[in-house]
Amino acid sequence: MSGKYLLDTNTIIYAIDQRLKLPSNIYAVSVITEMELFSWPSLTPDDEEKLRAVLGKLTVVQLTKTIQDSAIKIRRSTSMKLPDAIISATAMTGGHVLVTNDQRLQQRHLGPVMSLEQLLS
Repeated sequence: MSGKYLLDTNTIIYAIDQRLKLPSNIYAVSVITEMELFSWPSLTPDDEEKLRAVLGKLTVVQLTKTIQDSAIKIRRSTSMKLPDAIISATAMTGGHVLVTNDQRLQQRHLGPVMSLEQLLS
C-alpha cells in the first residue's frame, strides 16, 4: 500500500523498539507526537538521538488554524483527548491515513485509519 501516512506516537515507539523498516511511502507526524516523544521523563540521551534520527526523515506537521478548528470540532463530537483530537485533525487536514495502534483512536478517528501491522503487511 502506498500513500501519505501520519504516524501516531505509539507507532513510532513500537517501530523504533522493534527496529522495523517502514515501506516506502510519504510519512509525517504531528507536532503533538514530536512533543509527546521528547517529553518522556525517562528518555535517555541515546533514546533522544534515535528519535531525532527517525523524526529527521519525517515531515513534522505544525499546528495551524485549520488543524486547530478541526481538532475542536472532533473533540466536541467524539470526546477524544485533546492530543488525540489534534493528531486526528492533522491526519484529516493533510489527507493522510492515520497509522495508530490505539484502539480508541482508531474507533473515533473520522478519516482513514489503520494499524502499524496493516501498514507493514
